[in-house]
Amino acid sequence: MRSVSDLMDNYAAVVYTYKTIGTDKLASHYLGEHEILELAKYFSGEMAVLQTCNRIEIYLYSDDRPKLDTFLDYLNSVHGRDISTDATILRGVDVVRHIFEVAAGIDSLSVGEYEILSQIKEAMMSSIKLGIGSRHMRILLERALKVGRRVRIETSISRGKVGVYSLGVEFAKGKVPDLKDKMIAIVGAGEVAEKLALILYNEGIRNVTIFNRTFERGRKLAIKYGFSYFPLDFKRLEHYDVIFSAIFYPEKIRAPQKSLVIDLGSPQVFEGDNVYSLRDLESISLQQLEERQREITKARSIVEEGITEFERDLSNLIYDELVSSFSSRFEEIRKAEVERALKVLKKENDPKVKEVLDAMTRSMLKKMLSPVFENLKGALERNETNYINFTIRLFNHGGIPENEAEEAKAKQDHKGYSGGDSAEGH
Repeated sequence: MRSVSDLMDNYAAVVYTYKTIGTDKLASHYLGEHEILELAKYFSGEMAVLQTCNRIEIYLYSDDRPKLDTFLDYLNSVHGRDISTDATILRGVDVVRHIFEVAAGIDSLSVGEYEILSQIKEAMMSSIKLGIGSRHMRILLERALKVGRRVRIETSISRGKVGVYSLGVEFAKGKVPDLKDKMIAIVGAGEVAEKLALILYNEGIRNVTIFNRTFERGRKLAIKYGFSYFPLDFKRLEHYDVIFSAIFYPEKIRAPQKSLVIDLGSPQVFEGDNVYSLRDLESISLQQLEERQREITKARSIVEEGITEFERDLSNLIYDELVSSFSSRFEEIRKAEVERALKVLKKENDPKVKEVLDAMTRSMLKKMLSPVFENLKGALERNETNYINFTIRLFNHGGIPENEAEEAKAKQDHKGYSGGDSAEGH
């Protein structure tokens, strides 16, 4: 029988973050959807990929224990370059602790950021949609989301301004006095640009222009906040005091000399001494880290409690699998006995008689098995392997020798097992 520790050890993760390889190098490691699907063809298990502006993380689950050496070789092959040497490899409970800390906002560039929760949810939904993730990956990510939400409720880790977008605006305010009186440009109209537009609007900054390659999308974002808008034209940017860039562009662009440029893209698009990237925001992040250290300690405590709760999730998963297995076997026997009774009664073609027999036998099974399943659930929670194995052998083989049954019962009694009806009565 699989144990909770067995299931826990079946998890692994391949991790790249801004802390381990830096934001500049991270840009060359992002995986496209076709690459993820190609990896899934090779990997005989479940997979979820979490990709944000400061992390790329591949979560794996396999009953055959992920063979990471060959997986990394295949990752290099699919991606077309050697990225495996940069990877941080996690296994077992370290995987669980890491994703919980990520969800809690402890491991983010901007400590306590909210966006990571929606990104984890998106990774989970994408995994299921692509057919590369199932129940083991789902329960890991669902528990991570619960841990992340609890941390936000019970600590102050996310109070105040958090998120890489807020860091960018705070950085600009520190460099350029009276930001409200300056001409501001946002290059892009995607998710990051939308966040920036909202933050600037909430700061009371109105002299903002949206530049975007897809004119209609830029126009829609600008109208939402009462900003101006233009098609993307890098020459026009020379007139702006502060430029926030949030786009992917195939070429490097020389930044206007008189502008402060904060490039939140990965890889960054603008070049010049007046350009600041995600890496430059780390100094603010470190300052935040010191201020939030007490809240981080509280969050870590919630993470550890979350690991205990996840172990309970795995126990419930084992229980559900056992109940499903037993129930399927009993249902086959029940159906066969109903058919046999109908033949004896010579009522094979009488739907009313069959309906009554079905109802009676289902009720009998439920009443007989309910206490067994209750005891089994309790035994799983207490990791009482003797009773669990006894139950599995009993139902898988239709019975066990009397001397073994007595020995098993004696050992269980010695451990002080109790709960519901006694095992002997089943």
